[in-house]
Amino acid sequence: MYKLKDFKFQSIGQSEEEVIKVVHRNWFDIASQYFLVFLATIIFFAGIFVYPWIFPQFDDPSYRILFLFVENVFLLAIWVYSFLIWVDYYLDIWVVTSERIINIEQKGLFIRRVSTAEYEKIQDITVEVKGFLQTVINYGDVRIQTAGELENIIFRHVSNPYQLKNLLVKLQKDKELQEKQAFGAMIRGENK
Repeated sequence: MYKLKDFKFQSIGQSEEEVIKVVHRNWFDIASQYFLVFLATIIFFAGIFVYPWIFPQFDDPSYRILFLFVENVFLLAIWVYSFLIWVDYYLDIWVVTSERIINIEQKGLFIRRVSTAEYEKIQDITVEVKGFLQTVINYGDVRIQTAGELENIIFRHVSNPYQLKNLLVKLQKDKELQEKQAFGAMIRGENK
């Protein structure tokens, strides 16, 4: 079994990177989506049991086949929608490495967008926690503004957003210090 701290990879033109943190969305995000699915399912099945009392003319066995078909189509749709919620939750990943941030966003089943931002290109890191629930549960958005044409990265609905911001700022400063030291070593090497 691999540990995230042991995972290292070499990217083109860069030194060896270490994965520092892998971030998923907060559990409350998926729970709120599944709550709506659960509520819709309860309302649907309550309607199935109440419907014959309200409209007794549809109690005929020939209509029962139609209602059975509608029930199965609804259950299939609920299952597929629940699966899509899980796929979107599970495959939306932000990887924080020693060199950069990798944003992997899953849109549906067949669309995936991967973007990266190196620490040198980051201009601003903002945390946004909206409302009572996000404050109590301690989750929110971390927005990373990058320089130039690079796409801004948004960590959506992640746990401990302030802690994540502090980690990113620390990594950015460490990277800046490494570059200054490497530049100083290069200058000292040329003067000798």
